[in-house]
Amino acid sequence: MSPTVAPPRTRIAGLAARARNIVDSGLCTRTSAVPDWLARLDQLEHLTAAPAADRRATFAILDDSTVVDLLVLSYLRHGTPYALWADTLPGFAEDVLGATTCAQLHRLLDRPSIGAGPTP
Repeated sequence: MSPTVAPPRTRIAGLAARARNIVDSGLCTRTSAVPDWLARLDQLEHLTAAPAADRRATFAILDDSTVVDLLVLSYLRHGTPYALWADTLPGFAEDVLGATTCAQLHRLLDRPSIGAGPTP
């Protein structure tokens, strides 16, 4: 079996993994455990209501610790750190998956899972 080369992780993918680990490990089980949680909740509400392009531009300029706090809150409130990309598949593909073209996205989506059996 030949090893598969994983695409490089994006900044958001790495920060989302960190946010999931924080919640899943029990380090943060409620919104009030997030540092400066009232301001972060307000920021999350504004980002949720903002157009996708504005959200993506905001994430690009925020520092990593702020992004992790927002993703932790998203995970606690919505069950996923990726809720802010729910209405923008192209944004999710670029920001999280690192796919910048349709061809790259198709390769990611068509790639069989590791350990998956043959397709019927």
